[in-house]
Amino acid sequence: MSLVKTNHFTHTAQRLNMTQPGVSQHIKKLEAQLGKPLLSRYGKKFELTSTGERLIQFALQQAEAESELLNKIAGDDLNLGDCKLACSGSIAMQLYPELLQLQAQCPGLTVSVEAAPNAAIIERIRTNQSDVGIVTQSINDPKLTQEKLGEDALCLVIPAQAEFTWETLQRLGFISHPDGHHYAIQIFEENFPNQFVGMDQIPQSGYINQLSQILLPVSKGLGFTVIPQSSLDVFPYRDLIRSAELTVPVNETVYIITKKHRTLPSRYQRIRQVLIDQWN
Repeated sequence: MSLVKTNHFTHTAQRLNMTQPGVSQHIKKLEAQLGKPLLSRYGKKFELTSTGERLIQFALQQAEAESELLNKIAGDDLNLGDCKLACSGSIAMQLYPELLQLQAQCPGLTVSVEAAPNAAIIERIRTNQSDVGIVTQSINDPKLTQEKLGEDALCLVIPAQAEFTWETLQRLGFISHPDGHHYAIQIFEENFPNQFVGMDQIPQSGYINQLSQILLPVSKGLGFTVIPQSSLDVFPYRDLIRSAELTVPVNETVYIITKKHRTLPSRYQRIRQVLIDQWN
């Protein structure tokens, strides 16, 4: 499970306080026990075989079953247990300090936050990998429930000295991220309806999946991007960038999603209150 999560033998060894040959030896023992290869290796990289895929799915199910068992044994305590959330990188930056403060007040709680794009968050809730998700798109899934938390303004961010014109954006190019196209399309459809015909027509100057870093290339004049206001607010070099003044401001609705028929433990009442306070 660790190897699949890190996708790297050395990182797995470091995470488990093992040697890299030790990790390889454990994989070989698993393969010998099952009588089939788990990994298809090429150079220093690998892909899971079909047997490996089945094994990791079984392992995840067992880990989830163990977690649920331990929670039931511990009892439904308001101040005890693991709270598993999934949200975008920008919301994680905004929310995580508040969750840590809650954990400091209630040492029996542990908070696990997975930063991911909307589609991955929804899938994590469907598969019980996370209990509470925060997304910025409405969902239509009979297995899930959603509730509006609030709104977050979308900002088109350009270098401080750049002009805000369609031609300038074309010249700079888009710095993308996991939710980048989703954000940008909303801005362009409202503010450049005559020029915008699709994201494939806008040059891309870069991509990064760490939203906390996405404004760095913009600050160096290497492109523009679209991010929520909450991400812009925490960037330390604000004098090097600016949020373009949009003709039509665009706000994105923030939703909390959960599994419809899965009753959450009492401790999630505290998490829910943190979320409500954050958007009110």
